[in-house]
Amino acid sequence: MKKGTRLYINITNHCNTECPFCCMYSGRDKNSFMDFDTFKGIIDECDGEFELQLEGGEPLTHKALFLFIEYAVNTGRCKKILILSNGILMKKFLKRIVEFANWNRILVELKLSINYWLIEQVTDFMEDMNRISFAAEDLEFVKIVFNVRKRKNVDEGIDELIEKYGLSGKSNIFYLQGYGRLAGTDLDPPVIVQNIENWRLYASDGKCFGTDLIGRSEWERGL
Repeated sequence: MKKGTRLYINITNHCNTECPFCCMYSGRDKNSFMDFDTFKGIIDECDGEFELQLEGGEPLTHKALFLFIEYAVNTGRCKKILILSNGILMKKFLKRIVEFANWNRILVELKLSINYWLIEQVTDFMEDMNRISFAAEDLEFVKIVFNVRKRKNVDEGIDELIEKYGLSGKSNIFYLQGYGRLAGTDLDPPVIVQNIENWRLYASDGKCFGTDLIGRSEWERGL
């Protein structure tokens, strides 16, 4: 177990897609974007070293994304940055992320989503994920991880796609969980598997929910 804290900060509930199972009720019609002072306050009140995980919505739609990570790194206490993304905008931003990571010599882990909805709705989605994976191969400070979410007894063919596009070694495969837009279903409740001592969740308006995933999700529903 690593020492320190991981801050899970949902910097926006706006998204460039409309996944019907979104755990944060995000979408194109949502427009809550965390302001810099709120973000700064979260970082400043965190004692000691921390890892920063930026979530959404789609965090790459936030115009202050690079201002946020620059501030976090300049504290001297941020030891790792993680960005959760559906990957649609990653072709546009990957070069800048790599330059940021190399300049600051800090590990940036890009956790990109793969699921049936993105595969069906986004033209050449898997081809793009393959290209992004290849472009980040052997980089010192940027790591690509694919979070694959499946429906039980429906999406087993996704495993074959992961294998076909050479992403197996970089993929974490899960089943969809019963919260957000899937609340009230018979799916398993959400779980975050941790390798760090402390972690805290923040909604896009800055409200802290401790480790309450469902509480944050339902809060975002009303924003």
